[in-house]
Amino acid sequence: MHPGDGGPLVCEHCGSIAERAVAYDVDTFGESAQSCPQCAKTLLDARIEGCPVRYCASCEGVLVEMKNFVTLTDAVRARAPRAGNVLPRTQQPGDRLLSCPICGQPMLSHFYGGPGNIVLDTCEGCQVNWLDPGELQRIARAP
Repeated sequence: MHPGDGGPLVCEHCGSIAERAVAYDVDTFGESAQSCPQCAKTLLDARIEGCPVRYCASCEGVLVEMKNFVTLTDAVRARAPRAGNVLPRTQQPGDRLLSCPICGQPMLSHFYGGPGNIVLDTCEGCQVNWLDPGELQRIARAP
């Protein structure tokens, strides 16, 4: 994402186009012990729509526990305007390999079964999902 130039944001990984990568309020309250799997900056303990997450202030990625994933996507979806169409996905599972910020093991890259047409990165052992910048918004805005 390129947030500084004033134009639309385009995710270099998934091709998402958005006016803002983050279409929800992020309340941060301190640094976590984990680093971002995408840009290696320290993740922040945060809440999005009341759901606990770890958030990267640098790339705007979100690490969310699987038990909170549906609650988070439903809460963001309730605030997001629906798009008339879903942009095509430009990435495929396995295009890149992320390491889990908690255990350091490779995350599983797979098609997300819900709306939004994204590839989701998951660590089954730690029960977390990594959402790249714009992916939470893509899920929320999908018809």
